[in-house]
Amino acid sequence: MSNSPVSTKALLVGLTGLAIVAVGAVPALANRPQTKTVCTWGGTPAAPSGTFQLNPGLTNTPAAGPLHLVATGDLAGGGPCTGTLTFDGDMKPGSTCAGQEFEGRVRGLPRVVHFWGRGVAGAVHEFMYDPAGNVVGADQPQTSITDYPADVIGCNSPEGLTLMTFSAVVELFASNTGRQ
Repeated sequence: MSNSPVSTKALLVGLTGLAIVAVGAVPALANRPQTKTVCTWGGTPAAPSGTFQLNPGLTNTPAAGPLHLVATGDLAGGGPCTGTLTFDGDMKPGSTCAGQEFEGRVRGLPRVVHFWGRGVAGAVHEFMYDPAGNVVGADQPQTSITDYPADVIGCNSPEGLTLMTFSAVVELFASNTGRQ
């Protein structure tokens, strides 16, 4: 690692962001049931097939307004893990390629209607909520830049990053009644 001020600053920003995400996760996860269902969404890290689209694109300059996002991909794993899962929402104003906050609607999973999450330096964590606002699941998507290297470079372009592939492991927590 270089000792330049830029790389040190980037490391500190990334570590601070990860700490913020982790601290925010503790209260939400503290009371969750231990039984869960695990699904794959958008393929696997070796073969990502989920698509993540942004309009307008994400850049290194803080966004002046919300950025519309759609993440969609096939679910696998049996039970509720069938069909297509779609997150349709917005990144908040101020989002950059280095850090984002986002939320929106969920389609394709029983009991799940809303998502909220943050991303910092490529690490993303999202919570999923039922209609009453209870945390009922979570995922940590892994984006693939190998299919779209121009979009990563696009963070420095006027158009910004608009398309990536991803895969994720989705955890659905058991309900209080023991049903999924």
